[in-house]
Amino acid sequence: MNSQGTNNPQILQNEPFEFRGSALDFFKIWFVNVILTIITLGIYGAWAKVRTNHYIYGNTYLGGHSFEYTANPIRILVGRLIIFGFYALYTIAFYLMFTEAAMLILALFILLLPLLIRQALVFRAKYTRFHGLSFRFRATIGQFYGFFLLHFLLNLVTIGIIFPYTHSEFKKLALNNASYGEGSFYFPGRAGQFFFVYYVKMLLLYVAFLVPIGILIAIMAASFEAMPIASTFLFIIMYFAAIVFSFVLQGSFTAWIGRIVYNDTSIKEYRMLNEWNAAKLSWIYFSNFIVMLFSLGLMYPWAKIRTVKYKLENMGFENLDLNAFVGQTEQNRSAVGEEVVDFFDFDIGF
Repeated sequence: MNSQGTNNPQILQNEPFEFRGSALDFFKIWFVNVILTIITLGIYGAWAKVRTNHYIYGNTYLGGHSFEYTANPIRILVGRLIIFGFYALYTIAFYLMFTEAAMLILALFILLLPLLIRQALVFRAKYTRFHGLSFRFRATIGQFYGFFLLHFLLNLVTIGIIFPYTHSEFKKLALNNASYGEGSFYFPGRAGQFFFVYYVKMLLLYVAFLVPIGILIAIMAASFEAMPIASTFLFIIMYFAAIVFSFVLQGSFTAWIGRIVYNDTSIKEYRMLNEWNAAKLSWIYFSNFIVMLFSLGLMYPWAKIRTVKYKLENMGFENLDLNAFVGQTEQNRSAVGEEVVDFFDFDIGF
C-alpha cells in the first residue's frame, strides 16, 4: 500500500505491509530446493516449503516487525504422506480393477477432507508468529463438518449456482475463527458481492471468450480450404488472445475478491486495507507467464517475489497499534490441550 502517487491524505496514516526480499536471494533458495527435491524423489519438498515460507515471512514487515514461520518440516511431510497414501492406494485399487475398494478409499478421503483442511488452517496459524505471538485458529472439527455437509447439499441441489455464497461463507469461517494476541479477526461475509463478481466473471467469459471462439471456428471451417495459411494465422492470434484474456480474468477476479474480503475484514477496531488493482495484477500474471515460458521456468523466483511484493505492499491496516495485541501470552495454553494439538499437527500443503 504505497502512499506515493496518491492524493488521499488518509493513506499516509495507515500501516502498510513491506516486503524486503529479493529475487536473487530467493533464486538461491529455490534452486537448492528444486535440486534436493528431485534427488530425494519429493521427500525434501516439506523442507523446501519451510525454507520458502521462512524466507518470505521473514522478509514481510508490518510496523517495522517481521513475521516468522516456525513449522517443523516433519509435520508437513506427515500431511503429504497422508495425501500420497490415499492417492497411491486409490490408484493401485483402481488399476487392479478392485472397484469397490477404490470407491471405499475415495469415500474415506472425502470423509476426512474437512478434518484435513481444518488441521492445515490450525497448523498455518500456529506456526506463524509476529511480534512475539503466534496466530490462532479455533474453529472446531464439528464446525468444519457442518459447513461442508451443508454446502455440499446446497451446491448439489442448486447445481453449483450457490457456490459464490459457499465461497463467502468459507472465508467467513476461516477469518472469524482466526485470532492474534487479544484480537480476533472479523469478516461479515457479504455474499451479494461474491455473487456479483462471480457472475460478472461468467458473463465476461461467455461474451469475450466463448462467443468469439465459436465464430472463429465457424469461419475457419468454411474458409480453411480456400485460405489455409490465413486461417491458421487467425487461429494462432485468437489462441494467443484467449491466453491473454485468461490472465486478465484471473487478475481481475483475484483483485476483486481480495478487495471485497480484506477491505471488509478487521481485527479489534483496526480495519484491513487492500488496494489490489485488477489491471496491474492481470499484467503481473501475464508478464510472469511470458517470462517464465521463455526462460523455461528459471525465472520463477523473480515472478514469485514480484507477485508477493505487489500483493503485500498494497495491503495494510488502518491506524494500527501493535501494542494493543500483546496482552495475551503463549503461557495461557494448557499442557493437555497442547499435547492434543501436537498429536494432530500436520499440514496437507494446499
